[in-house]
Amino acid sequence: MNRRRLVWVRHALATSDPATPAHAWPLTREGREAALRLAPALAGLPPPLSVVTSSECKAVETADALCEALGLGLAGVSPDLREVQRPWTDGDYRAAARAYLRSGSAPGWEPRDQVLRRLSRALAEHWGPDGTTITVSHGLAMSIWAADASDGIDSVEFWDTLTFPDAWLVDEDRRTLCRLAG
Repeated sequence: MNRRRLVWVRHALATSDPATPAHAWPLTREGREAALRLAPALAGLPPPLSVVTSSECKAVETADALCEALGLGLAGVSPDLREVQRPWTDGDYRAAARAYLRSGSAPGWEPRDQVLRRLSRALAEHWGPDGTTITVSHGLAMSIWAADASDGIDSVEFWDTLTFPDAWLVDEDRRTLCRLAG
């Protein structure tokens, strides 16, 4: 049985602006408050607690709020935890994202196997041998990883259930995820 724990956190609600690249979107005021409210659900996890985040603004701000509320130092930053690279979608983003998750590819979207490789690199670097590693990332990336690493998870269904923010505990031995908060 593993002594290490992994928690995937989806960032809190960000301000979306088509004139600003998605990686630069900040949290809304409500998003920051929601990130602070998420912290008590993570406080009882086995120590030591560490936090690593995507380099995208909304994830960094979510991680900062969690670290502040949990009394932790600064979060580590891993660009490999970023969201799936994709073009701006003028139409129905949710339909485009679901189609991408079903197929693993779409014109201009980062291929699923590349997403998995970089997420695996980030986890290999930051997921310690004991304690709990909290990774702050993004919905599509998390959904791809969850479907690959867990038995019985459909990436589209998982993505459809995610909230802003959300937290999932990985049971590495059983290959399952359990929602902690969301």
